[in-house]
Amino acid sequence: MSTNASGGGRARGGGRNDRWRKGLLIGGPTAVVVLAGAYVGLAAWQSGKIQGGTRVAGQYVGGMRAADAKARIAAAAARQLKTPVTISSGSKTLTLQPASSGLSIDTQGTVDGLTGFSLNPSTVWHRLTGDGPSRDVTPRVDQQQLYRAISSQAEQLEGAPKNGSVKFVDGKVVTTASTPGKGVDVKAMTKQIAAGWPGTKHYTAAIAEQPAALTDAELQRFVKKFADPAMSGPVTVKAGGKQATLQANDISGVLSSTFDGTSLQPRVDEKALATLLDHRASDLTTPAVNAKLRLQGDTSSVIPGKNGTAPDTKGAGKLLIAALTAPDRTMSLPTTALKPTVTAAQLKQTKVGDQQISEFVSVFPTGPENAARTENIRVGLAKINGIVVQPGETFSLLNVLRPFDAAHGYVNAPILVGGIDVPGMGGGISQVSTTLYNATFFAGVKLVEHTAHAYWIPRYPMGREATMLDPTIDNKWTNDTGHPIRIQAGIEGHASVIRLYGVKTFTVSTTTSGKFDIQQPGPTKHLTGAKCIPQPPQDGFKVTVTRLVKDLSGKVVKDESLTTHYIPAVRVTCN
Repeated sequence: MSTNASGGGRARGGGRNDRWRKGLLIGGPTAVVVLAGAYVGLAAWQSGKIQGGTRVAGQYVGGMRAADAKARIAAAAARQLKTPVTISSGSKTLTLQPASSGLSIDTQGTVDGLTGFSLNPSTVWHRLTGDGPSRDVTPRVDQQQLYRAISSQAEQLEGAPKNGSVKFVDGKVVTTASTPGKGVDVKAMTKQIAAGWPGTKHYTAAIAEQPAALTDAELQRFVKKFADPAMSGPVTVKAGGKQATLQANDISGVLSSTFDGTSLQPRVDEKALATLLDHRASDLTTPAVNAKLRLQGDTSSVIPGKNGTAPDTKGAGKLLIAALTAPDRTMSLPTTALKPTVTAAQLKQTKVGDQQISEFVSVFPTGPENAARTENIRVGLAKINGIVVQPGETFSLLNVLRPFDAAHGYVNAPILVGGIDVPGMGGGISQVSTTLYNATFFAGVKLVEHTAHAYWIPRYPMGREATMLDPTIDNKWTNDTGHPIRIQAGIEGHASVIRLYGVKTFTVSTTTSGKFDIQQPGPTKHLTGAKCIPQPPQDGFKVTVTRLVKDLSGKVVKDESLTTHYIPAVRVTCN
């Protein structure tokens, strides 16, 4: 009995223990889940902030968001850059501004890893307890710039070494030798500051006998290898099939030298070079050619436009430096495309008025001796006949007529060079230019560009004529009537005739003064050779032409006056 009872008691006691253990088994995983969830929540809560106690570059950033911490560190770095670095040299103190002396602070990545979600118990614990790390920022030192800054300040010491120089003045090389003296060991001081900044901001330098950093040997090397060759002659600039010339005097205005602590190097003022090349832009630019509409009777055709090119001067300094010592002394610039302002597609819907708005007839000399000249006039008039100039478009006669060569129909005939007739390709084309100038003059349109002959040719109106010279002298006008203008051009009898058709918009009146400031021609020139062309003498003088343009309501829209100066033409005889 006792045994059974005792056994039963143990059994009952054992049931209570089993239930207790079972309760633990049932509650145990739940408790673990709850604790794990709390741990994860704690880690997530800490993830967006920097752990307490964290310092970066001496700045306390614990508990801050990353963006706020970065802003505090950047502000501290900016204060460092505003704090001067000083160098004591005897009784003198040299001062360097860090930002302009090659000293800077890298603040990128300063808070990387200090925020972000982590389940690492050590990371969570440190973030919770505030036991954060301490970091430094990384100083950056441009030793060449620092060297130049220290050297520049050191040169202010009385009796200090002075670096020489190589300058380019009016196309010549001007050299100044270096001089030794008592001063700072610039190389040693550069190393000290590079190693100690920003922790150390004051340094002491002993004054001792020092040579100039720029040696005579380096001066001589630079002059021989670069400076003298650079000023030895002009440089040819090429761009898109065009070219221009920069003389040594031009180049010296944009060229200098700089010393990096070891050697002299050439330097180009890019802005000044761009300005210089802009002045040569007309020689280096191929203008875009607008599409042209040609109307002849009831038939119309479109002459496609062509892209032009303009020089791209960005980074031209390196190209110039290379050209200055190259055997061919040539620099080739890249180009950008110039698009036509009038395209073939724009012309398809063009409707041209049939109202004659102006006409000009210019009689030319005939006979066998003028046959070549007449042929050039015929070719030139044919090239512009039927062309339609759109509203707002500027017409360039030179672009339409050139190239002046046999392949495009031109022949040799007399042209005016230096006040004397000489044989030349396309001679006589000025008669086309003068006829067009007067047609546009009386149409009342805007006259953009033209040039009178050097001396007056009696078959042309005084002060109302226009010569041509490829590529420098053009005849341009802008259609400001608000309507398309069609050019009708051709030879009628012994005259060049141009009529403009469109919508009449303006009325024109004009006056021409008498000759004044008359000059007598100089002595006769006696020339020899088969190509000599005799020439009669002609007085030089001035003449003033006015043009009053009104719209159809009578309002004055242009009131212009132009004085032309003709030089005397000497008599030329041929032997």
